[in-house]
Amino acid sequence: MTTTPPPAPAPAANDSRTASIAWAVAVIVVALVVGLIAWLALGPDSQGRAGSQQAPATAEAPPAAEAPATGAPEAPPTGAPEASAEDPAAQTPSPELAQMMLSLQRRDADDLLAVGDVEAPVVMIEYADYRCPYCARFTLETRPALQDLVDEGTLRIEFRDFVIFDEQSHAAAVAARAAAEQGVGQEFAAAVFARSSSGHAELARRDLLDVAEEAGVPDLARFEERMDAPDLVADVDADTAEARALGLSSTPTFLVNTTVVRGAQPAEHFQQVIAKELERAQAAD
Repeated sequence: MTTTPPPAPAPAANDSRTASIAWAVAVIVVALVVGLIAWLALGPDSQGRAGSQQAPATAEAPPAAEAPATGAPEAPPTGAPEASAEDPAAQTPSPELAQMMLSLQRRDADDLLAVGDVEAPVVMIEYADYRCPYCARFTLETRPALQDLVDEGTLRIEFRDFVIFDEQSHAAAVAARAAAEQGVGQEFAAAVFARSSSGHAELARRDLLDVAEEAGVPDLARFEERMDAPDLVADVDADTAEARALGLSSTPTFLVNTTVVRGAQPAEHFQQVIAKELERAQAAD
């Protein structure tokens, strides 16, 4: 009986080479992630370089150690509403960082907080807190001017929770998802933000139930049951963790394909950014 000898082990040199390659790849990935965090956290200045200028019309988050998803101390809004917006053409992240920014887009047809075609060439990721007056300004004053771009298939808006205030912000975020399950997420969000347009609204449980009725939630009993749903709480916490992992520190913050926009900028600025990103997307096809 003839037996086939076992294959000879691979040379140790090959193992060493493989390990070296894996280590090099890991170092590159870490460097890219660190670079992306620095780009998003510091932001480009008017020449497109990383800088530390204060974004206009934003609410600042307290440090992560002081701001758990629930029960965090309230932080006052800060910002300079009269500050000029950055030139969108000045932001030129490296190809690697640009690709990482694009990879944050979910394009999930089942995302109940998103609006617009999943195949839209431009995706705006919005990180916001329901008690942030500047987020309210964007939702109530700026976003309606972008609706035509959504309707024509140019723009998709993906909302992400970034809870930077107290437990009422967190409760509102969970409640918004409960409303979205019944098909009125956008109406609920608009009604909540209407209460925050001039300051941090009181959003106790009774207030959120009133908002749900105002927004036309069909099944209020079901809505109230889902206001404490562990899966919705986990979704809110995951979004907030994503924002903090990216080094974001204020709301609202927007990632429009590869351009960062901070604060409740005028509709004209968003339209310029979207037009520039559409041009970039078409050139890349």
